Amino acid sequence: MSMTSEQRRRDPGRFQQAQSSERSGGVLRALGAGVALVVLTIGVPGVLIWQGGLSSLPTSLPGRDDLTAEIGVDQLVTILVIVTLLAWLQFTICVFVEMRSALSGVGMPVRVPLSGPMQRFARVLVGSVLIASTAVGPAAAATGDAPADQGTQAAAEQQEAQQVEAASERPAGQGHADDTTPAGEVVYYLGDEVLDEDDAKQLVGHKVYRVQPPEGRYHDNLWDIAERHLGDGRRYKEIFELNRGRTQPDGHELSLARLIYPHWLLIMPDDATGLDRVTAEAVEQPAAADNDSGSGGAAAESTNPNSAGALPDHATDTAVDQWQGEPGEQYVADAPAARSQDWSEFITAGLLCAGVLAGIRTARRRRRTPDPEGDEIETEVALRIAADPDRAFRLDRALRSLSATGRRLAPVYSVVVDDEGTELRLAPAMPDPPEPWEALDGGQRWWLPAGAEPAAGTQSATPAPYPGLVSLGRDGDGRDVLIDLEAASGPVAVTGDPTVAFEVVTAMAVELATNTWSDRMRVSGVGLPAVLSELGPDRYESLDAATDALTRVAAKQTAAQGTDVLTGRVRWPGNDQLVPEYVVLGAVPDEAVCDRLRDLTAGGRTPVGVLSAGDFPGARWRLEVDSAGTLHVPALGVTVAANRMAARTAALTAALVNPPPADPIDPTDGRPLPEAWLTELRPEIPEPAIEVDTAGLATAPVRVFILGLPEVQAVGPIADERRELATELVVFLTMHRAGVHPSVLSAALWPGGATADVRDSTIERVREWLGTDPEGSPYLLTTPDGRLKLSDDVALDWDVVTTLLRRAREASSSSDEADLLRRALRVARGPAIAERPRGRYAWMARVRLENTVSDVLVDAAHRLSVLTTERGDPGIGAAAARAGIRVRPGEQVLWRDLLRAEHSRVGHEGVVAATDDLVNELGALGVAELEPATAALLDELDPRRNLRAAAQQQAS
Repeated sequence: MSMTSEQRRRDPGRFQQAQSSERSGGVLRALGAGVALVVLTIGVPGVLIWQGGLSSLPTSLPGRDDLTAEIGVDQLVTILVIVTLLAWLQFTICVFVEMRSALSGVGMPVRVPLSGPMQRFARVLVGSVLIASTAVGPAAAATGDAPADQGTQAAAEQQEAQQVEAASERPAGQGHADDTTPAGEVVYYLGDEVLDEDDAKQLVGHKVYRVQPPEGRYHDNLWDIAERHLGDGRRYKEIFELNRGRTQPDGHELSLARLIYPHWLLIMPDDATGLDRVTAEAVEQPAAADNDSGSGGAAAESTNPNSAGALPDHATDTAVDQWQGEPGEQYVADAPAARSQDWSEFITAGLLCAGVLAGIRTARRRRRTPDPEGDEIETEVALRIAADPDRAFRLDRALRSLSATGRRLAPVYSVVVDDEGTELRLAPAMPDPPEPWEALDGGQRWWLPAGAEPAAGTQSATPAPYPGLVSLGRDGDGRDVLIDLEAASGPVAVTGDPTVAFEVVTAMAVELATNTWSDRMRVSGVGLPAVLSELGPDRYESLDAATDALTRVAAKQTAAQGTDVLTGRVRWPGNDQLVPEYVVLGAVPDEAVCDRLRDLTAGGRTPVGVLSAGDFPGARWRLEVDSAGTLHVPALGVTVAANRMAARTAALTAALVNPPPADPIDPTDGRPLPEAWLTELRPEIPEPAIEVDTAGLATAPVRVFILGLPEVQAVGPIADERRELATELVVFLTMHRAGVHPSVLSAALWPGGATADVRDSTIERVREWLGTDPEGSPYLLTTPDGRLKLSDDVALDWDVVTTLLRRAREASSSSDEADLLRRALRVARGPAIAERPRGRYAWMARVRLENTVSDVLVDAAHRLSVLTTERGDPGIGAAAARAGIRVRPGEQVLWRDLLRAEHSRVGHEGVVAATDDLVNELGALGVAELEPATAALLDELDPRRNLRAAAQQQAS
């Protein structure tokens, strides 16, 4: 059977050259490890005997005179010999324990007391020798030139033909090849995953488990695999025997039960649960097509997945493919390369992503922004998946609690934050932290457990104590590690791989411009992507040359001369002299500029700093990053997987944070729309998936709410700790009423991947939670083609709102219209998925419903406020305006509606109160100025407003 170019590219033969080099290196490593073992276990006592060192050992216990006598050379030699022998004995015991564990293949080796580093060293040496000795021989035999036995080959071909014939009888919906696979080829599947041909031939018919990559400190192992899928960890030996000596996809083979590697394919016993069998399927010959060039359109249509109106049967979890809408609508199979790039950049950047997402949400609360498209959508999905707003929030609260004490700030140089709490690293130490902080290591570290931070809103006026803190990435324990650029007291350089160093510096610049634990600062970027100015316009400025930053930095340094930054930020939080100035360089400037910047940032902790990609001369701290993104800070003893942001990703992210304005425009003259929106320019109301009104929602057996906090109301029980995931699953299905393949659902709910048993148990749990109708049919259905869908009896609040609003557009009288609008706004408790639990609902970026919801609700609120205020019912008009403001707080047309309604309802006092709310809300959003129409209305309704504001400013 001929191979396609893709199959040849993936053929195991591609490993031959790499494996040859790897084996050579492995042999050398094994030889070195063997020599080290011999020297350390046999050579050490041999040398002592040869040199007569054992003769110096005491033959009896020391007496009082010996203990009080003066220490001479002989006594020192004796002590050294004893220490050497004890160390040798400890190491030899570690080698024996590791060797016995490795050869037996039973569990983990016994821990030798007080021998952590030494036992790990012994494990490395023993493992190197054993792995090489077990792998080199079989691997060399596998690459021999002996011809294949023709009888065996014929039998294999016959067996393959039988498998193909059996696969052709598979029911529809259980898998097919992609469009690039030639007809007549055989494709091998493990569940929904397509396997390489050479890896899969010997696995057909078997249940197979794919070894998972390590997660934190946990590594997949045969005992745990047996425990999960066979019910008894002691059955790991069965798995070992089924797979012993079989070549794995990476060219290695299983020879020791303790040594398995990620992505290996393990044959499992037939009674294993939660696993799929490997199957083979022949690609069917496509229908004959007209080869005439004029029929290209028809041919293209025949390959369009939309033309069939059905879900492609194989949608892998890792691809995060998404079925959208009803049959016949678009099946989105996003570009894997772009998605992989974004995800790999963001995967360890939880704090960075949280700041960027906060900027996106603020921009969208200010005004209506365009829907993202294409790769922008995938960038937003990746940001939502990776963001850790909980850690960012707790870090902000924890740091500001130090400013709130009024004490001089601690000299923090680094911060570590994880799900357990926040740790500050200090130099010099301070042993007396304020409560509830705890001092560790004599005050070199301060610790605040998670949950002990002050509540939100209690420190709104508290200044950010350490605005120069910027995260580097996550360490091996999953902790976010930050450094304070101010603490360096000089330039900080990111060296190593030039491309990665540039991406690391770009990510740090973005975080400085968007993070929540900093407020007043200026970041000047030179040689970085110009779009960064759009990510943090209030903090970041793009400069053409490093010399442009010198004047500003010099002025800041002069103004802050002699000022203790750590004291000044607490005593004079509004002092402009202490507003930080950071220069971030994409490349090292010329020598003269470097000298000047170094001089300006030297001499202790000051509110100025320099961060540069490249080997900046005289840098106080050097962050070394390699091509894999591993970053080391030797001066601080820090190693992390670095945060990174490529130029392309920065551009996509900037388009999300600050897209072009999309305010509605009157096409007749280009001016903003008047208060009474033109009918033809009002947002279109989507057709509800299922038409239902408020009565139908009230009586529905299962009710789903997405406007405001996501919630599902069902009669069945579910554990509280499982409710969040189950709710997201139901919400996802309400967004895809036509049904989705379980793999698509899995990819949305577990973007990092989940096994089939986890997915299936979750689905069954939700099915039980939602219950069944009076006829016994479940509200969570599985269609004949394998899709999951909700029963039409499940009611969604968004369907209720769209049903009522469409009726309002068709109402015959203004009173009927107002009644329908009021009922719709009563159901809408807020924007779509107003609060998202950490890591959840990232897929909402693909659904693209959020802007539609806010547009429709803002329109409804504005329309109801105008109708009722003009009709003499300003109370309802004010309530309607406030309902729309909850959805989009920066929409000033709604604030104008509120001002008019309050003026009609209670007069001048109502206008003053509404004005205060308006100023506070816009201030929180960072909106500096009122729209001209809003300012003009305030001048009309409250002409003395400017006089009062001037008097208040003078008094303050």
